[in-house]
Amino acid sequence: MRGGPLCAALLVLAVASLLLGARGVFSPLELGAIIVPPAAEDAAGIVLRDMRLPRTLAAMLAGGALGLAGALIQTLTRNPLADPGLLGINAGAALAIVLSVWLGGPASGTTLVVAALGGAFAAAVAVVAIGATAPGTLTLILAGAAVTAVLGGLTRGIILVDSYALDAFRHWAVGAVDGTRWSDLPPALPPVAAGCALAALVARRLDALALGDDAARSLGIGVGATHSATLAAVALLSAAAVLVAGPLAFVGLVAPHVARMTGVDGMGRLAFRATLLGAILVVAADIAGRLILPGTVIEAGLGVTLIGGPFLIWLVRRDARPAA
Repeated sequence: MRGGPLCAALLVLAVASLLLGARGVFSPLELGAIIVPPAAEDAAGIVLRDMRLPRTLAAMLAGGALGLAGALIQTLTRNPLADPGLLGINAGAALAIVLSVWLGGPASGTTLVVAALGGAFAAAVAVVAIGATAPGTLTLILAGAAVTAVLGGLTRGIILVDSYALDAFRHWAVGAVDGTRWSDLPPALPPVAAGCALAALVARRLDALALGDDAARSLGIGVGATHSATLAAVALLSAAAVLVAGPLAFVGLVAPHVARMTGVDGMGRLAFRATLLGAILVVAADIAGRLILPGTVIEAGLGVTLIGGPFLIWLVRRDARPAA
């Protein structure tokens, strides 16, 4: 599947996300209420413009950022099972949230968002700093696993002794876009823009790195600088996704694999299609979560997990199957 059909599919899903939902099904003509500010009594306009549109944009932003981050980290580590969570992004954000509630008591949503962003970046910096002590993808993977385990242990210890921290963590940990407001989106735009810029900068260099570090050096590629720029891009994109939607598992793992199945032949095309597929996956999961059980909302994070879990099992079984 080329980029055109993927863009069309994302556009169709975005429109469907605006029209469908538990608060009523609207016609395409009513989408004009998004552009024209609704009157106070115009419930349809309020639902479309102030609730469903920011929710849809958040799903597209978070899914696209994680899809791109997954393509970058899998290419850098040459590990098809690598995920943006490898850098401890989610674990750092979770610890920061429960720590802020534990120390300061129940906090507003804005406070928790700021804490999550700070924790995500701190964890990524720690993983990169540890990994830099012995350059190599294996060191990075081990550093990520170690930092994630330590932060996860601290998080579990805090929520065991503080019920408010448990409530905050439980609400955030599912991964959701249904409560997104317009004010939640602008803080995520700078890290997404910076991450995309870095991804564009390192795309060709990652193609060279796929041949091996020695081969890349012979082509004049700065291996260390490429590693650092790629990891910074992954951290920025993942933190932005955490900022608007919380932890969305499997998106960064599944989207690049599906993109490869479409026959891409370079990092640039892989990144573009993985970005589109990540956005498609999260928007589709969010729509399905509204419609499967009328009157009940299944959060997008749960929907993505239900899709990504079976896909991961299939992927592992396929790779483990002996060649005929």
